[in-house]
Amino acid sequence: MTRTGYKKISTNEREAVSFVSLLLFQWMNSVFKIGSERPLDENDFLSLSRENSASILTDQLQEKWSKEKTKCKRNKKRPKLWKSVIKLIAVKDVMIIVLTNVLHSISRILQPLLLGYLISILMSAEPQKDNLLYGCTLALCINSVIGVLSMHQHDYRCELLGARMSCALIGLIYHKVSVNSVE
Repeated sequence: MTRTGYKKISTNEREAVSFVSLLLFQWMNSVFKIGSERPLDENDFLSLSRENSASILTDQLQEKWSKEKTKCKRNKKRPKLWKSVIKLIAVKDVMIIVLTNVLHSISRILQPLLLGYLISILMSAEPQKDNLLYGCTLALCINSVIGVLSMHQHDYRCELLGARMSCALIGLIYHKVSVNSVE
């Protein structure tokens, strides 16, 4: 297929991403649409954000590793790379991962409780209260949606964090190999 037939995704779409779009991964819709029409090309994807680029992550880890080495040299201790990697993790990422994990856990606890309550209402000999049945059913649906969305966001953030750490560590290794090969 010729290049003239390809429609490139504009970078302006990235800036207009709303919270709901992030939550439901709607920002990927245009990529899926283009992918269903033709094979995807590298130019079809949005560029990485600055904080997720390998060079920035490697530089940040290199800086934290250098600080760790100088601190340990003063204290006459052995530097630990894992401390530098842990310092690379942003507090925002940790908070999002913890919050989504807590939401998912609460949802998993509430699901059988709500279901048990709904069954007990249906099996009771008293006249049924329709509003209570509808409310419990609605609560079950909302609880399920919250549980699924929080699980997906948790998994996405953990994968993203793992990829960022992996890029930073691989970049640090390449940097060390290239410095040592020059010497």
